[in-house]
Amino acid sequence: MKNDRTEIPITFRTLVHLYDPDDPSPEDERELTDRAEELFGREILDSPDPLDAKERYRLEIQIPPSDFSDGRARDIPAAIRAHFLRHAKEIHQDARLIRRVGLREVRLTAGVCIPAFLGIMIIDRLPHDSLLLVIQNVLVIFSWVVIWQPFQSLVFDRWTLSTKEKVYRQIAGMEMRVISSRSKE
Repeated sequence: MKNDRTEIPITFRTLVHLYDPDDPSPEDERELTDRAEELFGREILDSPDPLDAKERYRLEIQIPPSDFSDGRARDIPAAIRAHFLRHAKEIHQDARLIRRVGLREVRLTAGVCIPAFLGIMIIDRLPHDSLLLVIQNVLVIFSWVVIWQPFQSLVFDRWTLSTKEKVYRQIAGMEMRVISSRSKE
């Protein structure tokens, strides 16, 4: 169903914008520049269905005519796939680390908040003195800050990384076509 896919054109004025110039790997294994990675990611994220990109879209990568060859038409998609699969794997590992750290933060939160909650309850039963109210409010704020961190790690950070990993895997699985860009005269 190749004809049913929407083409997403991405143009590079030079291969220096596509490939990391410091990567000596063979062309089909080269790293992309941060700029190219961001460009591909943004184009897919801006599409209506980024998490279904490999089924709905085709990347049309346009390179200068002077850089175009049949070999390059094979190597560029291979390099893009390899790049995004490597980075998806790195993101997956980062998410596992965030999960581990988040679970440690939950234990730390319990260890810190239980005494803080006890302090809040004890202060609440004492006569209301200005200094005690300040201490109680500090304990409440401190508890919220300590509670927020594991929530941030385990929920928001993991969701963000999970979505980014999925999008990168979608990009790696997309149909790609490399063409020679038309010179504008």
